[in-house]
Amino acid sequence: MPQKRTSSEPPKVMTKSKAAPIVIAAFAFDLVRGFFHLFWFFGPALAALYCTAKASGTLSSYTFGLLGTKTAALVCSGVAATVGAAGVEATAPIGVIMADAVGLIAFLSIGLWIVIANVRLLKAIKSAPLQFAGAFAVSEVPFIGAIPVFGIILCRLYGAQIRTEQAAFKKWEEGHAAELQQERNRKAARIAQIQAAQQTRNIQQQSAANDERFNQEQAANDASYDEIPEDEKLAA
Repeated sequence: MPQKRTSSEPPKVMTKSKAAPIVIAAFAFDLVRGFFHLFWFFGPALAALYCTAKASGTLSSYTFGLLGTKTAALVCSGVAATVGAAGVEATAPIGVIMADAVGLIAFLSIGLWIVIANVRLLKAIKSAPLQFAGAFAVSEVPFIGAIPVFGIILCRLYGAQIRTEQAAFKKWEEGHAAELQQERNRKAARIAQIQAAQQTRNIQQQSAANDERFNQEQAANDASYDEIPEDEKLAA
């Protein structure tokens, strides 16, 4: 039965450094989505900061320094809180719509990134498409979608891929090492067989040479005996 050979090329292995860019991008999308999901809060807060930055210098110049940043921040914060509370019915839907749009862009962008740069993820983790689609579904739920689902799910998927591919690489490495050892053993056995055959030929050749030399010496002795006169042979 022929032995199954391992692939000469080692399997590719995902690493944390290779996974870092897409995971960071996923958390960046989550940050933007979270901002829009909580736009009813962050919108007035940013408006208060902008108002404070613009109004502090004006108040200070008009009041000769008596009123400045603290007063502007107090006034702007109060106005922003009042306007935000009054306009929450308008800002909240706008934030949700924008969050859904960012979620869709994130789903398409990250999905395309995975298909182009790391399609092995879909092979290593069979449930990856379902989990990624589930993350998108959660991201579209108002307010609950503020959870960084894309970053969390990609951390899980890439972590599972890293573990799976590292295990596959270790298995390949062990099989490859065993295969190399078997190849070395086969070569050593072949060399020993060739050496044994060569030694046998050398012995046979030496034996043939010895026989030939013996025959030549015997023939020479016979020739020398034939040259002896008959009377000497009889006397002997």
